[in-house]
Amino acid sequence: MKNGRCEEYDDEDVLAWVLGDVDEAEEQGLTAHLASCSSCLERAAEYRALEHSADACRTGPVIRWRGFKTPFGTVRIAASRDGLIDLSWQMPSDDEFIARLERRHSETPVVCDCDELEPAEEQLCEYFDRERRSFDLPIDLSALTPFQQEVLDATARLGFGEVATYAEIAERVGRPAASRAVGNALGQNPVAIIVPCHRVVRTDGTLGGYTGGLRYKKVLLDIEGRRDLLPTAEQPPLF
Repeated sequence: MKNGRCEEYDDEDVLAWVLGDVDEAEEQGLTAHLASCSSCLERAAEYRALEHSADACRTGPVIRWRGFKTPFGTVRIAASRDGLIDLSWQMPSDDEFIARLERRHSETPVVCDCDELEPAEEQLCEYFDRERRSFDLPIDLSALTPFQQEVLDATARLGFGEVATYAEIAERVGRPAASRAVGNALGQNPVAIIVPCHRVVRTDGTLGGYTGGLRYKKVLLDIEGRRDLLPTAEQPPLF
């Protein structure tokens, strides 16, 4: 052994042993060697842990995420096996987005995915390009409270360019006096744009708030042809 590394077997040998990709004689020799070589034993444990993690990603629950460029900047999306759980253009980096996912889903592996989330990217880009009026994407709101889910379900039924007031959404969920609570629930919307909370406005006709930033709410309404809701002095730039 030299500098803590085994000179008899290299990393590829140990990895092949972990994966069972060796013949019987090689397996016996490596098994005997691992009993006396702490360096190879440590590497074998690391490879075994990686193998178990990969198996979990293939067969068990997993959070998949993907980032892509849009007129809003880099949009990052994430999904469980049941549908989209997160959409953000506010996170400054991939690392911070991943860290948030890991905090919220601490028992589920988070992996980058460039294939299964491609339909979500395509549909969002078509929307930004004014070529799509609705989304055909599964959504997973199971992490929210029942009331929040009811509010977002009602909001998701608003059509392209259609708006409703906070009071109207409250009535639709059977809580006519809960306009403020509706606003709070919309503020917890994890998949903005897909669930179009930008289509909910105040009773007096003003826009109200928007967790993603009021400027973006104006642009989304402009995309959907609702410039009539925007003060003339605050027309958003087109992109």
